Amino acid sequence: MKKIVFFICIIYGTAAAYLASLFYAESLAYIPPKAQKADISQIAGKDPASLTEKDYEFIFSQTGLGKAAVNSLKDLGELISYQESYFTAAEFDCKANSPVSCEERITGKPIKLAPLENGDILVTNCSHVLSWRNGHAAIVADAEKGVTVEAVVIGKNSKTQDISKWTKYPNLTVLRLKGVSAENRAKIAMFAAKNLNNVPYNVFIGLYPQKYCVPDKISGTQCAHLIWLSYAAFGFDIDSDRGLIVTPEDIRGSDLFEVVQTYGRG
Repeated sequence: MKKIVFFICIIYGTAAAYLASLFYAESLAYIPPKAQKADISQIAGKDPASLTEKDYEFIFSQTGLGKAAVNSLKDLGELISYQESYFTAAEFDCKANSPVSCEERITGKPIKLAPLENGDILVTNCSHVLSWRNGHAAIVADAEKGVTVEAVVIGKNSKTQDISKWTKYPNLTVLRLKGVSAENRAKIAMFAAKNLNNVPYNVFIGLYPQKYCVPDKISGTQCAHLIWLSYAAFGFDIDSDRGLIVTPEDIRGSDLFEVVQTYGRG
């Protein structure tokens, strides 16, 4: 009898721990801004050429927009709408997107995206297998047309997607390669569109086959690997921990990038 009680306790304890891990994982889908919302009307009325580094830091804390995004705005008055979006808490639900994974999507007003450029990277952790947040990432292939290239989900080939899907994740980070011209970043995007579109999904890429492969030898990829390989082809190793398998968070942690925009990451 004692053994039966013991095993029942083990089962219930394991189930409770698992549910607690899921609850904790769900709490990471959206983290509100650390800063308190402040009046930015004075900065929104400034001449863009007069902005100081302190102004940029304040703008980032109030809008999630990095320096590159701010400089791309035609009118600083737009900052007010970005602030409103940044401080609007995401209402979302979680649904399965494959037999083994789920993702969160905003059910209310979508995020206001900053102006994007070819080669920009979008990263979210709003994809998880059980309680492990594996995340998702995409590369902007054509900013003008609003097109990304993504390895979307296990069992499906990589494909082009509409950028608008990224306005519905409860958190995201937009990254841009530092110190590299728009022309050269566009070449990286072109490489991804040409060589890594319609490629089978391989969650083990990096273990087998190896992480780097020449274009005509690409047999599989996953979301972060697709981006890593596109950049590696031009000499940029964007895997921050240099591991065998690259993840979206590895890319997010690379010091080769500047943050264009962030939302829902605290």
